[in-house]
Amino acid sequence: MTRFFLKYLVGVLLLLGSEVTSAQLTNEFRHYYPEFEKHRANQLLLQVSNFNFVKDNEYKNKFAWGHTLIGYGIQPSLMYYAGDKLRLRAGLFVQQYSGLDYYSKVRPVLSAHLKMSPSFEVIMGSLRGHLHHEVIEPLFDTERQFTRPVENGVQFLVNRPWLKMDVWVDWEQYVQEGDDFPEWFTAGMSAAPTLLNDSVQPWQITLPVNMMAVHRGGEVSNYVEKVQTSMNLAAGIKVNRKLNGVFNDVGVFGYAMNYRNINEVGPMDVNSGNAFYVGATADTRSFNLLAGYYRGHDFIALRGGGNFQSVSLIRDNIYIPTRELATMKVAYNRIFLKKIKFSFLFEGYYDIPDARFDFAPGLQLTFSPSFFVTEAEFF
Repeated sequence: MTRFFLKYLVGVLLLLGSEVTSAQLTNEFRHYYPEFEKHRANQLLLQVSNFNFVKDNEYKNKFAWGHTLIGYGIQPSLMYYAGDKLRLRAGLFVQQYSGLDYYSKVRPVLSAHLKMSPSFEVIMGSLRGHLHHEVIEPLFDTERQFTRPVENGVQFLVNRPWLKMDVWVDWEQYVQEGDDFPEWFTAGMSAAPTLLNDSVQPWQITLPVNMMAVHRGGEVSNYVEKVQTSMNLAAGIKVNRKLNGVFNDVGVFGYAMNYRNINEVGPMDVNSGNAFYVGATADTRSFNLLAGYYRGHDFIALRGGGNFQSVSLIRDNIYIPTRELATMKVAYNRIFLKKIKFSFLFEGYYDIPDARFDFAPGLQLTFSPSFFVTEAEFF
């Protein structure tokens, strides 16, 4: 099975290897949040975000679901720019998996997006969420694009030449007095300060920092679970160099990660752990490549990718203290007509102690146009 799929993968890559826009090995080509446009002052727009996806998890482990996700999501919304500082948005997100005769997700989308300065923005309501946070996979599962497509809360964005930062709170479960279930929320921070980033200089050095906190509690509800706050921190370094040959960019990266359950009620009584993740990247004209090595001991991230956990979050009583993985990613991305983005991604995870190779190929087509409706100054 593995040999057959690898031959199939090579064939797909050769067929796709034609014309492509430059890209990094990120999830940028799967983004569909409508970014703030100052030139739209006083305009009312109809914005439609649509993504169609296939993701086949050929996983045989007990830490991540071995399922196939195939379907679509669509999010029509009306956006009004009240001047060039504030945008109000109201719409509906709908998602359906192929083979179901009902919608798996139906969520209202309501937000106020305030551009306080050229480099600082605040979003309240429906957030610029999931893949847009750019948190590394061991801390934040990329499948949350499908399982938690609409995040609600508050978010702060910083975009300066030397610093990009995203700080947010996603309030997942609200409680009222007398409820018999707890509140849940996830808080996160993704920062990428750049030490060296000159358009003339071929070298780029970035010091990324990710923080995640997941809280279960609530003083006004009567629930049986114990209060808990689970925290993760990742700090790293990325060094990239631009080239002019077959590869136009090569780089190395390294992250050190920490896990701590503050209330000592972690899964399987595992309350602290650590991990590291190192690797190399290379970009050609057509493809983006990544190879990495991961080692974690008692490492848990409640919102992280299942393949990196020491305790299974999907099956009971599965605990492997030390996890060792060799990882690989092959990406092909292309833009059509500015608003149509195509993404192919192959992900591989080789469990070194078990000598087992799990892999997940996926395709996504994203379309996010905006249509002018009218212009009126109400404020």
